[in-house]
Amino acid sequence: MKTLLALIVSLGLCSAAFAQDTNAVIKSSVISFAQLTATNRNLTIAAYPSYAPGIVVNGKKDPFGMGVAFLTPVSTIDALQANPIAQHTFVLLRLDYMAHQAYATTGTVGVKGDVQLWGHNFTGFGYAGANVPFSGFGVHNGDLGAVTGVGLYTDIYRFTHGALGLQLSAEKWTQFSGEVFHGGPVLNISF
Repeated sequence: MKTLLALIVSLGLCSAAFAQDTNAVIKSSVISFAQLTATNRNLTIAAYPSYAPGIVVNGKKDPFGMGVAFLTPVSTIDALQANPIAQHTFVLLRLDYMAHQAYATTGTVGVKGDVQLWGHNFTGFGYAGANVPFSGFGVHNGDLGAVTGVGLYTDIYRFTHGALGLQLSAEKWTQFSGEVFHGGPVLNISF
């Protein structure tokens, strides 16, 4: 069952990326991420609504969207387990749908740290990487840009092989003015 879950996630990511055969950056990122996830045996999945009041797509300002993100820790790689920085590092691959017509992929590396407030654990995180709009963004389709962001995550319910939580984040895409805000449920699975 665990192997089947990893295979389904990997195939889903790969099929979405291979549909865009003009973008080798997306393909290589998806393949590398799938290999790292299979090695780590740990995957975090986040589905979220997005709000981007500054993004204009094909002359139309429509601030709402949604997305899905897949994260895996770097610290579970054997060669990096003793590295204190790797203990707080993750890799993220994401697909965003904006303005009811536009798609973009994002690949980032991030760092995280835990803090306890009011007797509850929170994880603050920051990330930076590449963003490639590939459909519906008009002249920006295929433009390789940078993305940076920060956010906060907390567990709501823990179970044997993972947790269910919530996250809020804000980020900047260099191809567009304004910020993009995300928030929603997060499922963390260890297999």
